[in-house]
Amino acid sequence: MNYIEGLNLSITYIEENLPEEIDYERAAKIAGMSKSTYQRFFLLIANMTLDEYIRKRKLQYAVRELMDTGQKITDIAMKYGYNAASFSRAVRNFTGNTPGEIRKEGSSVCFPKLNFRVLIKEGEMFMNETAIVKIEEHRNEKVVCFTADCADPENEAWGRMSEWCKKNVPDRTARRFVGVAPLGHHPDGERHQNASEHVKHPYKAMMFLVDEECGQKEFCGLKVEDAPSGLFLVNDVALNQFDENDRMDIALSMMKASEAFVEFIENTGGYEFDCQSGIFYEEHIFSEKWFQSGGFPDGFRMWVPIVKKR
Repeated sequence: MNYIEGLNLSITYIEENLPEEIDYERAAKIAGMSKSTYQRFFLLIANMTLDEYIRKRKLQYAVRELMDTGQKITDIAMKYGYNAASFSRAVRNFTGNTPGEIRKEGSSVCFPKLNFRVLIKEGEMFMNETAIVKIEEHRNEKVVCFTADCADPENEAWGRMSEWCKKNVPDRTARRFVGVAPLGHHPDGERHQNASEHVKHPYKAMMFLVDEECGQKEFCGLKVEDAPSGLFLVNDVALNQFDENDRMDIALSMMKASEAFVEFIENTGGYEFDCQSGIFYEEHIFSEKWFQSGGFPDGFRMWVPIVKKR
């Protein structure tokens, strides 16, 4: 089951239980995610919170019952978790009319059930009109780098980058940060291992430079280097995969995110993976809290090199 099928199954569960109390844990489990990840991912692709979606779907059902049945308004209100006064306010906010007015005149407001789907147009993949995969072209850009080659090089490289940024870069949260393990995270291991299993390998953490910074040979004591160049498929990574010990599995989360890349390539026809590069890049999204306290970034994006078909 892929993530789209899981999300649609969770929506079916919600629809079948709207008059009842929705169990968010169960909905998330049906979708194949943790509760917190499910709620964040729902907001990302539906442009509304799960709470808001459920509230509006309940009101849509209630409005339909006001128009199509002779049930008392108070009974319909109680069925969907409202008292008379709060139901009247909620219905008016939702439709512009009171329950009594809807019973007499009907309503043209419609809030349909979500059906998660993928649409590819103009070089981007959309899920419910939210771009989740897009093509980015990077040319002639510059970065500064921190490299490490040890058993935990990601933490080492990003930790040194963080300390340097706090001293030298006041607009650090507005910057773009990308990392790469040029030999892979487990160069001598199996095809997939949990990213939390520390294995010695090289890693490079990069911060993109802007404007006149790109024309310098050094920036705040660091050598200015060429940034990754070419065409890339870029996708937000949902951190929704866990190992047998319930630890977040970043490597597997990125593998799941790659499903969208494969679908994009299969459906566009004009591009193919740049297999010669053999690597992918990890964009880390950092808040000021991360710079001060460390921990997980606020988000990840995955960059995969592609080329146009000849």
